[in-house]
Amino acid sequence: MICMSKDKMKFHTYLKELRTKRYKDTKKLCSMLGVNKDVWRKIERGINPPPQRTILKKFCLLVHALSYEQSQLFALARRWEPHEDTNTSNHTLISKESNSDWIEAIIEENQPDYEHKYWGQK
Repeated sequence: MICMSKDKMKFHTYLKELRTKRYKDTKKLCSMLGVNKDVWRKIERGINPPPQRTILKKFCLLVHALSYEQSQLFALARRWEPHEDTNTSNHTLISKESNSDWIEAIIEENQPDYEHKYWGQK
């Protein structure tokens, strides 16, 4: 279980923790969920919002999440906020000398693939 207080717990970190208990790599899990690996990677980074409820329910089954873990995951999905790097060029490898192609690639990587449409507003 994550050792954070409830107000500091984030959806993406909790999701990743649940996933790593069962699946070290996301390739097999994404295949079973029918989700693109790049999209899932952004979900686990906090860039993409939580996926549809049906996908999260299937995820909970695949990782053998207990009922309280599923409830917590769904509660965190409803309170989801984008990671601070969303829509920015924030990256530890970016410097003032970085070329514009690299910066554009980082910005593209930090853009969500879809809106936060599945969980409604807070």
